[in-house]
Amino acid sequence: ALHLLREWPARKASVTAEFTEYQVRGKTIHVDNYRESLSHQKIPKIAPPQYRDWGDLLRFLMRENLPGGYPYTGGVYPYRRTGEDPTRMFAGEGTPERTNRRFHYLSLGQPAARLSTAFDSVTLYGEDPAPRPDIYGKIGNSGVSIATLDDMKKLYSGFDLCDPKTSVSMTINGPAPMILAMFMNTAIDQQVEKYLRGDAARWDAAHARIAELYRDRPRSQYLGALPEGNDGLGLGLLGVSGDEVVDAETYARIKAETLRSVRGTVQADILKEDQAQNTCIFSTEFALRMMGDIQQYFVEHQVRNFYSVSI
Repeated sequence: ALHLLREWPARKASVTAEFTEYQVRGKTIHVDNYRESLSHQKIPKIAPPQYRDWGDLLRFLMRENLPGGYPYTGGVYPYRRTGEDPTRMFAGEGTPERTNRRFHYLSLGQPAARLSTAFDSVTLYGEDPAPRPDIYGKIGNSGVSIATLDDMKKLYSGFDLCDPKTSVSMTINGPAPMILAMFMNTAIDQQVEKYLRGDAARWDAAHARIAELYRDRPRSQYLGALPEGNDGLGLGLLGVSGDEVVDAETYARIKAETLRSVRGTVQADILKEDQAQNTCIFSTEFALRMMGDIQQYFVEHQVRNFYSVSI
């Protein structure tokens, strides 16, 4: 409490001066503290309270505080990103291909692809599409149907998931760990595909390997024409995993780089499901342990741009 009170004058001065700066991952960020209105008035981006009583001030600091300060009610950084609009393009309907076309339609011409994915109730409850009466009618209803890794690859095909301007949000809780694993493998395989296509000989060898694997069986395909803006990225390795077409060392390097770069979030809030929608396919205790395991994996593999939980 004393530390908060002692540092308050400097913290207040940092948001009332003409500009401020702060550090993010070793990079200094410079920000203007004011915006100019149409009537040429300076409007503060952050308006600190004018408390004089230490008790009132301490209550504010402990319960709310300024952005970037505990308990982080206004975010973990003093200011938010301004390079892209704070909007997400929410979509999800029918097959992965249909939702992919919708994503590309919504993001066409946009400076950043901020995708938000709605899943159908079959996926939300961790079921596979099936002719069962209680499942069949819900496939692709009010959300996209995702049952396999290939479905996930089709869903986000044409979007470079490691591009700093691409961010993906997935609204799913019960089977969130499995969907998250599919997403991460999709991102990794995209980068493996880019690596292979960077050299004609490498790509030809990989293509021959895939053809050999599917010599006696049909291979998954993207159904229908690609939408405008979809260059096919992510479809080159349908039916196979990246570690099947590159050596172990190359795959490990690409995987590590991808995990550090991929941006987005998965809801994964089982407590919300317990109180609301009720897609509790695991016990609350087990789901919470999985949440902890995922966060531990993120820490160990330096996953710094993807959030493992969204409350």
